[in-house]
Amino acid sequence: MARVLIVEDEPSIGLILREVLEGEGHEVTVLTSGAAALDWLAAEPPPDAVLLDLFMPGLGGREVLEAMRRERRLRDVPVILVTGAVPRGDGFPAEGSYQGLLTKPFDLADVVGAVNSTVGRDGG
Repeated sequence: MARVLIVEDEPSIGLILREVLEGEGHEVTVLTSGAAALDWLAAEPPPDAVLLDLFMPGLGGREVLEAMRRERRLRDVPVILVTGAVPRGDGFPAEGSYQGLLTKPFDLADVVGAVNSTVGRDGG
């Protein structure tokens, strides 16, 4: 079992991701803003993986990722970006600062595979 943090501003997507990953045996926390994610990360032990929506109102995923990479205890936490955007241009984090990319709309099997491989579990 891995501890997975999901940061997704669309509650229905967060709920679906939580149900699927909990079905895989993961412990899941869902937050709906970048600010809430930074507060949680400051107060809790580092998760085993973060699914991070890139574009959210207010503090976006790029800012959350950059803050994580500046913090020693969060620097090596694997981050999988979740976005409808194309991975290039302004607003997109530097390649190498994240471990995976899921493009919306995504296949739930791809989500499970990405999380399981990131936390060192075989799929299924």
